[in-house]
Amino acid sequence: MPQACNTARVYRLARSALLVVVGTLVLASCGGGGGGAGAGGANPIASGYPGAPVSCDTGNQKAWLRDYMNDQYFWYDKQGAPNDAAASPAAYLDSLLYKPIDRYSYAQSTAQFTQFFDEGRRIGYGDSLVWADAARTVIQVRFIEPLSPLGLSGRIQRGDKVLSIDGYTPAQIAGGQLPAEDRPGVVRTYVVQTGQGAARSLTVQSADFALSPVIAQSVFTLGSAKVGYLMYQEFISTGSNMLGNTFDLFRTQGVTELILDLRYNGGGSTSQARNLASLAGGSALDGQVFAHYRYSPKYAADNFSQNFSASGLPALPLDNLNRVFVITSADTASASEMVINALQPFKNIVTIGATTYGKPYAFQPRDACGTTYSAVNIEIANANGFADYSAGIAPTCPMGDDLSRALGDPAELRTAAALSYITTGSCPPVANIFQENKAAAQLNIAQAAINNIVNKTAKVESGFGEQGPRQARVD
Repeated sequence: MPQACNTARVYRLARSALLVVVGTLVLASCGGGGGGAGAGGANPIASGYPGAPVSCDTGNQKAWLRDYMNDQYFWYDKQGAPNDAAASPAAYLDSLLYKPIDRYSYAQSTAQFTQFFDEGRRIGYGDSLVWADAARTVIQVRFIEPLSPLGLSGRIQRGDKVLSIDGYTPAQIAGGQLPAEDRPGVVRTYVVQTGQGAARSLTVQSADFALSPVIAQSVFTLGSAKVGYLMYQEFISTGSNMLGNTFDLFRTQGVTELILDLRYNGGGSTSQARNLASLAGGSALDGQVFAHYRYSPKYAADNFSQNFSASGLPALPLDNLNRVFVITSADTASASEMVINALQPFKNIVTIGATTYGKPYAFQPRDACGTTYSAVNIEIANANGFADYSAGIAPTCPMGDDLSRALGDPAELRTAAALSYITTGSCPPVANIFQENKAAAQLNIAQAAINNIVNKTAKVESGFGEQGPRQARVD
């Protein structure tokens, strides 16, 4: 049996490596044994922890996972009762979570994890949907991935009502009867109704498609102000060049105000989040604290910080912004919330939309036997040490999601509210948004319809369908 000190030494070195490369790393064990399991865990020799499970049968995976959670989990001393009868390691993980506080940790196949984070791809149809009413009887399209099968079809768009999917009605979908699909080449039929009331049927096959982190970008002229608008969907490395091109455009166009649309951004890489915050924060923040990463008390000695940077970015930072506008929703989560929280000690941050998801935590994902476990092991704080936003970040200006308009349209309610704030210096009354925005004023939309959009609750707004992960992956 290896000595405990040797096991701890090997594990500590491997832990440092995790800060750079995460997700697919399998830690080396000492002489086939393990160590470092917390009190009450399974026999570390039996589990193989901190290395790989002794074998990949369900029992050994559960034993390994139990030791992993006892050691690494942020709430290691508040875990749920282990369900030894769980049919899979993922279900076993769920039984160990500290509920209801932990609504974040999850497991997925390592192939799916790698596909999203390393390749910037997803298998599916490309839909992001939302319930248009609290009773869950009406489904609307809020977003379609541009390069997905649905996006390339050109026959479905934001605001369309979904009447059925593969024959399943909204009521059946609400009841969970529509099966999830993660295989390419599976045919699915959507029946939708456009904003003009016409119904159409379209049939597409699921596919492996590239994600589009930058969905929309524009520069608006508002009096003497040049306003840069960016709809950013995922914090993944494949979006770095797109992000750089957008900020190059903003700089050459002389942008003096910035709107970051993160309303559907569920998070991703903390390094990519730091890059976006550095680009928006300007070179004056170089070397200032972007985030403090805090482990459980067991590993407090390993706490570390990440700084803003003016170098190594995909573009030069914008140095003339005194404030940043961020459009938010109930699905603005994790790494997206990091950007808001990290900039608040240094910039005037104006949030417009709905209260964010509320996830001041991060993962260092761990692979075992083809499953990647994203179990919370870090709390994230800003330069002031603030991390208390598990209930979400409330909007400066509450405003509903306007599905009648395309993302990036200056007449879309949330974007229009940001533009109005730039002009007036305060949150606009709802009735004034349409009067202040010329394009919208010409539409003569009834006030009742405006109020219906504005007053939607965050619970109704939270999307479903092919959603990105609500996570911050430390890398």
